[in-house]
Amino acid sequence: MPKVATAFACVLGFALWLASPARGDDAGASATRATMTCAHVDAPGRVRCDVEARVATGESIQWGDVVIAKTPDFVGALRGRIGPHDATAREAEVWRWALALVARDKGSGDVEGRVRLVVCKGDVCAPREVPVAGRVVVGE
Repeated sequence: MPKVATAFACVLGFALWLASPARGDDAGASATRATMTCAHVDAPGRVRCDVEARVATGESIQWGDVVIAKTPDFVGALRGRIGPHDATAREAEVWRWALALVARDKGSGDVEGRVRLVVCKGDVCAPREVPVAGRVVVGE
C-alpha cells in the first residue's frame, strides 16, 4: 500500500475509532492480544515495563498507542500515554512499547491500561482497544 494510502487509512481508522463505540464482539478483535511485563526491582526507583500487542495472521497494525489508566499507590507513571512513535518494534502483526514507572516505596500491585490500535485486513481498517495489565513488584 503506498505511503499516502497507508497514512489516509490510519487517519480514517483513528477517526472512526473515536466516533464509534468499541466493538469487542468482532471476531478479529478477539484474536487481538496485549501483554504487559514489568521488571522486578529490589528498591524504589525506576521500573521498566514492556507492552506487546499482537493481531491475527493476515492482519496488520497501522497505528497504536498505550494509555496507562491505573497504578498502585506506591507507583507513578512517568507518562500516561506512550504514542505510536515511541514503539520499540513495529512489525505488521506485532508492536511493542517500553514505558517507565517510578516506585516511591516497596510493594506490589497491578498497573492497568489499554492498548489502542488501528488494525487493517486488506484495505479494510478498524479501531480496536484491548485492556492490558502488568504486575509491579518492588523489594519483595
